[in-house]
Amino acid sequence: MQRVIDALRVFVGSNYFPFVTAVITLFCYYMALDLVLIWYIALVGAFIFIFMRDTTPLITVFLFMNIMISMGNSPTHAAGNDNDYFFQTPVLAQIGVAVGLFAAGGIYRAVVDIKNGNFKVSPTFFGLCVFAVCLVLNGVLSDGYSPMNAVYGFILAFLFLGLFVACFGSVTINGHTYERIAWAFFALSVCVVIELIVAYCTYDKLWTSTGGIDRNQLYFGWGIYNTIGMLFTVSMPSAAYLARRYRRGGHFFTAYLVVLLVCAFLSMSRQAMLCGSLVFLICAAWILIKCPERWLNAAIFVGSALIAVIVLAVKREWFGGVASMLFENFFYGSGRSTLYENAIQTFMANPVFGDGFYRDLAEDPGAVGVPLVPDMYHNTILELMAVGGLVATIPYVIHRVHTVISFIKNPNENRFYVALTLFALLILSLLDNHIFYILPTLFYTFLTAVLIKSETGNESVLVDFKR
Repeated sequence: MQRVIDALRVFVGSNYFPFVTAVITLFCYYMALDLVLIWYIALVGAFIFIFMRDTTPLITVFLFMNIMISMGNSPTHAAGNDNDYFFQTPVLAQIGVAVGLFAAGGIYRAVVDIKNGNFKVSPTFFGLCVFAVCLVLNGVLSDGYSPMNAVYGFILAFLFLGLFVACFGSVTINGHTYERIAWAFFALSVCVVIELIVAYCTYDKLWTSTGGIDRNQLYFGWGIYNTIGMLFTVSMPSAAYLARRYRRGGHFFTAYLVVLLVCAFLSMSRQAMLCGSLVFLICAAWILIKCPERWLNAAIFVGSALIAVIVLAVKREWFGGVASMLFENFFYGSGRSTLYENAIQTFMANPVFGDGFYRDLAEDPGAVGVPLVPDMYHNTILELMAVGGLVATIPYVIHRVHTVISFIKNPNENRFYVALTLFALLILSLLDNHIFYILPTLFYTFLTAVLIKSETGNESVLVDFKR
């Protein structure tokens, strides 16, 4: 038995693990084997928590949880299914056991690490403690208060605080940590690129009669165009990191960074286009400044730009149709301006504890399709102001300050990579509340734990990049 466990440890700790997970995820997605994938993720996650000395491979589990729902079984309204698959008692029971097993593994690991002295308290930890309590108290004094506010607040508190404790004590910061994280994001992005290509090739309603693209038809079992755009954007820093880390083959990752930008635009998500372009420019500058053979990398970027100009010139009619769709009601933001106004009004009416997570927002299409996830105001700060008032907003701002200070204490390329990935998610969350949608919260908290734990300045954090 011990040999089996040791063999699994070697496999899960290798760079092959994310790609095997990607293959399994794609197979289960197109075969609608959601429960098989859920059990795989739960069992692997529990194994990592219980048996792995270094739990860095958890990032693969957390990332692929974002794309584990198939089109055939999806409850999302965007898919037009209104499918009750996940609400059937036998399915719910299995999901409950799987989630419980995964969570139990995390709790076990947190307790063991605290007992063994692996977890160290920090200002970030205390800030998260306060933030977690305040999340549970959302809307506590508002009219029509629902106990579900406390339930959702507790879930988020567990993900922000509980998962931080479990990951902080169990993640080992060394020369392989960041590489493993980057390969996990890379494998995820490849998986999503494949699903996007398949969508463009097989979705009949995606292409309009005028040759344009109806982005409302670009959906997947696990999310809509904004979700896929988010995944492409947060994967960009990993492509740049791998380009920086590997001299041989590094130019492949430079080219792949361009592919991710193209995919962000093909996602038809305006927030991904705006935020993805900013993240891309930062990544490109990083590559041009720090990578060797700058002229070859520059040639890749310039050549890609020239190809884009030529394609846009040849397909200008198609581009014009897509552009008119994207910029229609651009400043209205698909109802965001009204949502923002409502958030401010709600905050003014309930400035202390807010109005709570659960309330009907007509401007939020509710594309998630799961009743547990409430309507959102599509902006991190305004969301907290409206649902939790000053009691929730101030601790979050303090948490943000803690993460910035942590990076400043020990700025190096490895930590810059982690900070840039977090930055990508956070700026996207100023236009959509990805950080409060549970699944993105998982990899946010994991990366935050890595950032905070690596601030000590140990030489093990500063690794030589492979030449």
